[in-house]
Amino acid sequence: MKACVLSDKNNINYTDIETPNINDDEVLIKIEACGICSSDFNRVWGDSAYFFPIVLGHEFSGKIVQQAESIKDKVINKRAVVFPLIPCNRCEFCKHKQYAQCKNYGYFGSRQNGAMAEYINVPFWNIKFIPDNLSYTVAAMAEPMSVAINAVNKIKNIKEKRILISGTGTIAILCGLYAKQKGANVSFAVRNKNKKLFLEAIGFSNFMEQKAETSKRFDVSIECVGSNDSINNCIRFVKSRGEVILVGNPGGDICLDKKDYWKILRSEIIIKGVWNSNYKNKENDDWDYAIEFLSNNQEKISKLVTDKFDLKDGIIAFEEMKNDDRMHIKGVFTNEK
Repeated sequence: MKACVLSDKNNINYTDIETPNINDDEVLIKIEACGICSSDFNRVWGDSAYFFPIVLGHEFSGKIVQQAESIKDKVINKRAVVFPLIPCNRCEFCKHKQYAQCKNYGYFGSRQNGAMAEYINVPFWNIKFIPDNLSYTVAAMAEPMSVAINAVNKIKNIKEKRILISGTGTIAILCGLYAKQKGANVSFAVRNKNKKLFLEAIGFSNFMEQKAETSKRFDVSIECVGSNDSINNCIRFVKSRGEVILVGNPGGDICLDKKDYWKILRSEIIIKGVWNSNYKNKENDDWDYAIEFLSNNQEKISKLVTDKFDLKDGIIAFEEMKNDDRMHIKGVFTNEK
């Protein structure tokens, strides 16, 4: 089969690799769409790749084309998305179905080969079926959508709360859309004029400059950048006893200004971290909500896919997404016709 193989830093080759065999309780998926995540950029140009060579890609959708005999249900030709984390099922967190906190997990596209390929074998447990009317391209956003839902659902009694979102990437926008649907008053901290115009086009109207001086205090701020300036602003603009929800992956060390640290103490600011999503926990399965939300808001969410690529584009796709000549939000490798 064909795949985009990261053989070394800044070196992706579109090449032939062996089509994977399925093991017990696994299915083989023909990949129809695979999103490009910011973490993939860090593996291509940064130092976060665990090993080389590797096939990247953990945001994906496709069709089941083969199943193990141990799987009793007939699932061939079923359309699906995949929870990319493979838990150990032995640690204390797995025993409580808190799989995102597993201490010995596998992960498609980082700790093992991912979905920037024609096929992938995955455990049947990791499968979520999707409806026929949901496009594969939008369905591939189920993973970031689940992260956004995990973040927003940490806000109790969200209706009519004033929420500031710092960031204008995929997860930030999905957080805004989901929080707005739940009745929150959503504002975005923006510095890019084109991103502001895009947000206005999909229904947002409240904005503030990232470094603006303002007396407005928000009930909650959601940080989706992972930078010092963004985190400091989220602390500064939240009210006393408000909440700061940290979602953005840091690009380096994070340093708090002394006055912001004092504010956390004196104003008793609540800091919450978000990592990945809740999956197959009967009390809280973000993926079920994600698939429903994507299905019901497909037209609007499809606008976030600003760039589509063929798998053969390989490194060209990453370079194009990095190009600042025009606005990019989500890039997707797609086989969908």
